[in-house]
Formats: sequence, C-alpha cells, structure tokens
Amino acid sequence: MERWAATTLRTLGVVLIAGLVLLTSLFLGLMSLCAYQGGISGAKHPEQGPWYLMGAVLVLVLGVFATARMGRAIIRASATAATSVSAPGAASRAVDQPAILNASQLSPAGRKAVENLVLALGAQILVSTGLWIFSQLHLWSTPSGFSSHNWLLFFLGPFILYHIPYAVLIYALLKKLHRLTLTYSLMVPAVLLLQSLFSLSVVAYYYAHHPAGILLLIVPWLMDILVLVLAYKAIQQIGIHPKPWSLIVAAVVMFFYFSAIHVLTSFLYRFARP
Repeated sequence: MERWAATTLRTLGVVLIAGLVLLTSLFLGLMSLCAYQGGISGAKHPEQGPWYLMGAVLVLVLGVFATARMGRAIIRASATAATSVSAPGAASRAVDQPAILNASQLSPAGRKAVENLVLALGAQILVSTGLWIFSQLHLWSTPSGFSSHNWLLFFLGPFILYHIPYAVLIYALLKKLHRLTLTYSLMVPAVLLLQSLFSLSVVAYYYAHHPAGILLLIVPWLMDILVLVLAYKAIQQIGIHPKPWSLIVAAVVMFFYFSAIHVLTSFLYRFARP
C-alpha cells in the first residue's frame, strides 16, 4: 500500500507538472505572437518576442526533464512491485483485489469510506449550486443586448456540464465499485484544482471589487480538495489501486473535457453578443 501511495503521488505530480508546463508554454507562446503581430491594443513589441519564445522553450525543456525523471521513478517502482509479487511466498502475502466489487463485498470500513466519498461528491454539487445562484443574484449583471432569461440559460449550460462528471461518479460508486471509477474520483478534482490555479489571478482581480465573491473561488476549491482526499482514503480502504497509466489517461481526458467547456462558453458568448 505504501508503494502504491508513493506511485500515485508521483503520477499526480507528473500530471500537475505536465499541465503547468503545457499551459505556461502556450501562454508564453501567445505572448510572443502578440509581441510580433500586436496585441489587443494593436501595439507591436518585436524586441520582446524572442524573450517570450525563449521562455516557452525553457519551460518545455525543464518540464520534459522533470516529467521524464518522475516517469522513470514510476517505472522503477512498478518493476519493483512486479518483482516482489513474483517472488516465492509473495502470493500468500499480497491481496489482489478484483477490478470490480459489489457493495456486499466491502468491509465496514471500506463501505464507510465509499459513503463518505459519495456524500462529498453530492455536497460539492449542492454547494456549487448554491454559490452559482448567489453569484447570479448578487454578482453578475446581464450585459446589454441579453435578456435576463437568455443570460441565465447561457451560464446554466456550462455549469451543468462542469458537474456532470461528479453526478456520473456518484451513480457509478453507488452501483458498483470499478477501478476506473476510483481513478476518475481522483483525477476529476485534481484537474479542476489545476485549472483553478491558472484562473486565480483573473478571478482575484475581478473579486477585488466584490469581496463576497471570493467564496466562489475558495469554497469549490476546498470541496475539490475534500473529494480528492476522501477518494484517496477510499482507495486505500478498498484495495482497488488505479494503474499509473490510467491516472495519466484520465487526467488528459478530463483536462480536454473541461478545457472544451471553457472554450465553447467563450465562443458562444462571442457569437451571442449583439
């Protein structure tokens, strides 16, 4: 279990570093393009372009080095685990849980851990819904050219899409415990936390004029951390350990899913404006 915990933390580190490297390099590349061709104001600063470009390349090189080093550590840990399992007498010491378990097969501690995870997922949806309603009533104002009804529907769609993964996880955890379900229970909040780090400065700037709105950033962040911790504890109690490669695949899937929602919302807003 300790070896799996170390491998899982390394895998989460790989996902975090890869996401940071990707977003930072894309941002620096965009800054370089704006410096050469002109930004929103139209002013060009070609002398700054090479510095942004070199910064993007440096971030990529350092990121590849860091992820490769952590990846080698994961491979070594997996090889060590495979060797220990194949050693004489290891079969009697190791307990290999099946990939799918019914609720009746869980121990009382494992059942309690799953119930806590389901409650945390449900609480995340309820708390986010309450904060969304609060923001619509007190923080957001309808832009000119939009009716209040259309503006409400415009924000409701992305909100529902953002919380569909949590609803699916609740259904899957209550029906059967699958290794894939536990994998996404870790990676959905982890990816949301990663993306929230990059929106921190923008959101903080906006909510400097609306201090109560800081709740919209901090509370969902704390709820995602709670879900992540309880998912980790549930995995330890149950004994169904996600594979490192499945964690990376799940992180990539959820990153593109949430990014697609963000991009789609921006395009809809641009085309819907009069």
